[in-house]
Amino acid sequence: MERPKQIIECGDFALRRRRGQCDFDLAFTLVGESLDHLRPWMPWVAHHSEENTRDFLAESDAKWDSGDAYNFAITRNGGLIGMCSTYRGAEPEGWYMGDWLHPAVTGQGIRRRRAVRRVPLRLHL
Repeated sequence: MERPKQIIECGDFALRRRRGQCDFDLAFTLVGESLDHLRPWMPWVAHHSEENTRDFLAESDAKWDSGDAYNFAITRNGGLIGMCSTYRGAEPEGWYMGDWLHPAVTGQGIRRRRAVRRVPLRLHL
């Protein structure tokens, strides 16, 4: 199975493979600043901690290597503005996709433009 590209350019932002523990500081801060925004839809934020963030990033690397999930940072101008994942689901659907953005960048059409990239991303899976 062919893996997706590690960087997918989307105009003024990019999807970049998460870099494990190298992304810890950025990811931990991003989630911390987004807790109120994410809480209604993302139950995992109730357990936001340094340990859980480190575990999640380590798990992301292992799942990329196994082909079970491909986790991306959504970046703009070198900064982290959100996260996006595609992961194995139950057949026949096969793959699911999820994403979220920092509240400061919502309403700018980023999710809509990222959604257009679903088809090319899925073709690599």
